[in-house]
Amino acid sequence: MSSAPPLFIVGCSRSGTTLLRLMLTQHPDLHIPPESEFLLSLYDQAELYGTFEAPHQRWFFIRDLQTTEVSMGAYAFPIFDLSIHAAETALAERAPTDFAGAAAALFEASAHEHGKTRWGDKTPHYVRHIEWLSDAYPEAQFIHMIRDGRDVARSRVEAGFTSSMRRSALHWKEEVQSGRDARQHLSDRRYHELFYEDLVHNPSSVLREVCGWIDLNYTEHLLTFDRTGDASVPDEHAHLHENVTNAVDPSRAQAWRTSLPSRDVADVEAVAGDLLRDLGYDLTGARVPLWLRVVRGLYRNGRAQARAVVQTLKRLGIV
Repeated sequence: MSSAPPLFIVGCSRSGTTLLRLMLTQHPDLHIPPESEFLLSLYDQAELYGTFEAPHQRWFFIRDLQTTEVSMGAYAFPIFDLSIHAAETALAERAPTDFAGAAAALFEASAHEHGKTRWGDKTPHYVRHIEWLSDAYPEAQFIHMIRDGRDVARSRVEAGFTSSMRRSALHWKEEVQSGRDARQHLSDRRYHELFYEDLVHNPSSVLREVCGWIDLNYTEHLLTFDRTGDASVPDEHAHLHENVTNAVDPSRAQAWRTSLPSRDVADVEAVAGDLLRDLGYDLTGARVPLWLRVVRGLYRNGRAQARAVVQTLKRLGIV
């Protein structure tokens, strides 16, 4: 197994994890494929794969990677850019091994295929599973990307992940808190919080710091992601990452200030204001309008009654 520890980039979706991946994978020594997800979904079948010494065990694993959807139509096996023969060879050379070792063998083979010596993984949802991953990969390092929850909620709604700002805010709060809780069990050498706003405002200095933390020499090539980013995102996800061919834009930080209605800001702050404050983000103090709070209360008791009240409020010009 490679002596260099793997790097996991985690965080609530729409927090800049893809941007960081595209930047870091420009490094001549580090390869980070698109999202994997299978580390959790296939672990339950680890008994089927055994020690990966028998050909059928390796083929079962490869077959499952080919048929496991990681997200929105993208499948696990293609992220490695390996032929079936190359994958089978990598697993055979690693055997006997366990599930984590087999996955590492494929990640390493993928890195070597791209002329790199070290591998990483960018799967935002793993922020809820840092403890499991840290046990599976005792030397692994974790970068937890954090972005203002108001921007994340806005982006998740725009991406169609949900239609509710409040649900999106709650999702952000739970994901970020999961990552912060996990850091209690990890040393500073293994867990690092990186704020999206810092990255887009000072990309060179932040990336220099990150490279030092993961023991890689800094190179300006990390800032050239906009020239190759479109080739590093699965076609199924292209519509979610339309800015990958653009240079870093600082205006994307705190964009909620000019794009979110006060009512939406109030919703996010009502749900996640305590965590926003703990992270150092300023709160606006926006409040959900009284009429909307009343209508929402009515909806909980009956939609017909709530609709009638809304119609009355519209006639009166209140909404």
